[in-house]
This record gives sequence, structure tokens and C-alpha cells, in this order.
Amino acid sequence: MAVELQTPRVLLRAWREGDLEPWVALNSDAENLRFFPRLYSAEESRASHTRIRDLLNENSFGLWAAEERSSGQFMGFVGLARQEIPGVSFMPCHEIGWRLDKKYWGKGYATEAAQVVLNFGFGEVGLKEIFSFTAAQNLPSINVMRKIGLHERPELNFAHPRIDDASPVKFHVVYST
Repeated sequence: MAVELQTPRVLLRAWREGDLEPWVALNSDAENLRFFPRLYSAEESRASHTRIRDLLNENSFGLWAAEERSSGQFMGFVGLARQEIPGVSFMPCHEIGWRLDKKYWGKGYATEAAQVVLNFGFGEVGLKEIFSFTAAQNLPSINVMRKIGLHERPELNFAHPRIDDASPVKFHVVYST
């Protein structure tokens, strides 16, 4: 069973079947994924739901489903993932990341939950360094990175090898602890 983490407003928990439809909707919304190279099909979202759920259940950490405690509504995810993108200098690494539905943006949920995840990564998991990276235009996520105490690492910025060269979100900025 996955570890649960919580803040005053967010429950980070194992993924449930009831999360599937809101996850599919989140990943097919152009505004939600404005800093991603493309939208995800329902089939891709279903597959990622299963993959993320299984990885979290098999490990002491992962990408937790984020639930708004006051409403019980699925918001997206916040968590830690092991990343290994070939050709990126600082990988393999552990990345802290989040993806919340737009109706939860600008309310501090990502910052609140990411801070708890960061503390868990250092305290319970024993990680020595945690990274976060995103498209250079993704100022909302960059602001969360700064608010949780990550520091800009311009020497590690990279052109994402899995994103088409013509994509406006190809260039990524890197932050770490």
C-alpha cells in the first residue's frame, strides 16, 4: 500500500479507479498542458494511470494522486520520480514534479504539496539531491520550484531530446536542491 502524505488542504494518496476519468480529462485539455509538447489521448492517459499507480504501489515513493481534502476531488499528481533521459547530463536523477488541473492553479496547492514531498524525499527516502525541470516558458512551475527552495541550475539547462526541435517547449530549465 502506498504511503499517504498530507497537508492542511491536500491529501497525497494511492491512485484509484475513480481518478481515471478526471486524469483523462486533465491530459486532453489544451490549457492544462500548455507547457507540454502535445495533448495525450485517452488511451495514453489510461496507460499512464496504470503505470503511475503500479509504480507507487511497488515503491516507497512516486507520483501520488493529489486530492483536495475539503472536497475529496482528484486534482492531479504531485510526487517524486526517477528520471533517466539519455543525453541529459545530470541523469539519472530523482525529480519532483506536479500536474494539477487548471481549476486548482494559483491557489498554492502545488507549492504546499511539493514541500511535503520534498521533505519526505530527504527525510524518509534519504535522497541527497532532488531536481525539477520544465519548459523555460512554464513560469508557474518555476515559481513553485523557487517557493519550495530549489535553486536555478543554468549550467544544466537542456534541449529535451524527446521533444521535436520545432516545438516551443523543447528548451528546459533545471532547478535542484
